[in-house]
Amino acid sequence: FPSYFFLLTYSLSQTHFTIPQNVWRISIQNELASGKWKGHDGRDGWKDFTYQLSGIDYTITQGWKRNTTTQTFLIEYGFTDKSTFIMNIPKLQKFDQTHTWSITSDSTITQMDNLLTSYFPKTKSNSGLGDVTFGMNILFLGNPAWRGGKNKYSLYGGIDVTPPFGERLKKYYPKDVDANGMPNQFKQLPIGNGLTRWRGRVFGELYRKVWGRLINVNRSASLSSFSREIINPPLSFLWIMETGADSISRAIGDAVLFEQGGEVYGSVQGQMELWLQRLFFSVGMDWMFSARDQYYSSSDTWNNWMAARKNYDTQINRAAQVVKFNFLDVDPYKKIGPIPFELELGVQWYVPFLTYHTYGYTSSWIRISSYFQAW
Repeated sequence: FPSYFFLLTYSLSQTHFTIPQNVWRISIQNELASGKWKGHDGRDGWKDFTYQLSGIDYTITQGWKRNTTTQTFLIEYGFTDKSTFIMNIPKLQKFDQTHTWSITSDSTITQMDNLLTSYFPKTKSNSGLGDVTFGMNILFLGNPAWRGGKNKYSLYGGIDVTPPFGERLKKYYPKDVDANGMPNQFKQLPIGNGLTRWRGRVFGELYRKVWGRLINVNRSASLSSFSREIINPPLSFLWIMETGADSISRAIGDAVLFEQGGEVYGSVQGQMELWLQRLFFSVGMDWMFSARDQYYSSSDTWNNWMAARKNYDTQINRAAQVVKFNFLDVDPYKKIGPIPFELELGVQWYVPFLTYHTYGYTSSWIRISSYFQAW
């Protein structure tokens, strides 16, 4: 079972998609998130997997839960009034996973429970740098809401790349074990999967003044593709009637090529100015679909098993709702302090039954952004 399905997302759209020329916006976001693995039916866990060992049939149901504490740094710079450079740097301060299972059989379950315990520690944790994103936002048509003008709309394009900075799964070595003889690969909770992501985006806003208040409708769509890379395969005995890690490793082979399925993303968000030039309230929803992954190893059986099996698939569907409040202190005539800033409070939660084959996260965050001008 691949352990790198960490799909926590970050809401990067603020009240402005681009910023004026020669202006820097530096943002720090602290986020707490918790979520359980959602199976093929949108419910918790991977259910009713059947496995036969020594002529005995077992039915196994597994569940995973992850808790994260993340600090993200977002650095933006306005090359022109219509183009902004972005760099997003996430750091996982805490990344914990709990793995549970239940086994049913007409015989004793001790042997199967011991095997699961050997291959899948019930708790794992990690911390460190995540995958860093570099990109550009460019205004194609219209005017951004912060600038105003005759055209009450804007249309942007963007492209970004996310190289694999996050710690990936280490290689399995028979002699690389802990004091209890468990291979260290089994205990590792990787942060990334070692692939580079390329993403193209189209987004924009429609805005009007209603009763003297600014109303925005923001929409966004993107397509992502990933590099094909050699990865270290995760080992599990559940795909074959063989429980020895060395034999499983030889069957798969050392060189495993991984191709992650492409992603389609879309979102819509409504924003209303509650307090003139001060407080904005936003509600929105986003959706992501990922095509099936592909594996190329020495075993076609393993390749197919990793991509899809009973009650499990690497085709991912995720839907989430978000609520945000943004407090602005950027008007030079109304500033509270010497430095202009923006404060954001947000909550995001998954949509039941529209989220499956991934983690259904609920998260909350606080972000503060400051603006500086420098040439």
